[in-house]
Amino acid sequence: MKKLILMTAVCLSCSFSANAQSMGVGKNVFYLGAGAGSGFASGNLYVSGAGYSYNRTPTFIIGYERGISEAIPQSIIGIGPSASAWFASNTYRDNAGHGWDKHWSDFTVVAKGYYHHKFLVKDKFDVYGSAMLGLKFRSYSFTATDPYYEYAKDSYSSVYPVVGAGIGARYYVSKSFGFYAEVNEGFNVNFAQVGFAFKF
Repeated sequence: MKKLILMTAVCLSCSFSANAQSMGVGKNVFYLGAGAGSGFASGNLYVSGAGYSYNRTPTFIIGYERGISEAIPQSIIGIGPSASAWFASNTYRDNAGHGWDKHWSDFTVVAKGYYHHKFLVKDKFDVYGSAMLGLKFRSYSFTATDPYYEYAKDSYSSVYPVVGAGIGARYYVSKSFGFYAEVNEGFNVNFAQVGFAFKF
C-alpha cells in the first residue's frame, strides 16, 4: 500500500512539473516584437548631409511556435512561422526644391525550428535556440524631381534566401503573458529583437 501511494505521488509530481513548464508538446506561443540590425538599409545605400534626410523604421516581427515533440531526451522541439518587415527612405532637396527620393521596403518570411532543453524551461522562464530557413523580399525605388537627373525613375525588386540561427529567452509575468528577447545571425539575417510573448 505504501509503495502504491509513493508511486502515485511520484507520478502526480512529474505530471505537475511537466504542466508547470512554459513550453511542451501541444503548447503554443505567439510573439510580437521589434528589432534592429542589418535589416535596415545599410550605410552605403543612403547619403546624409545638408539637404538630405533619412528615415527608417525598426524591424517589426510577428511569429508563432508550437511544441511538437519530446522524443529527444530532456528536450522539447517546436516549429512555427515568423515574418518581419522594415521600411526606409532617403530624400534630398536643394534650395529650389529640386531633388530625389529613395525608398526601400523589406519583407522576410521564414520557417523556424526551436530547441528547448528542459533544464532551461521553467514555469516562468524559457531559454531556447532556433534555426530558420526562408526568403527575403526587398524593393527599391528612385524618383527624381530635378532636371539634373532628367526626372529619372528607377525601381527593382529582389528575392534573397535566408538561413540563420538564433538564441532567445522568454519570461512570463502571468500564465499567458510575458516578454522575450532574441538575437539572430546568418545569411541575409542579422538583428536583435525584443517584444511580447503570449502563451496558450
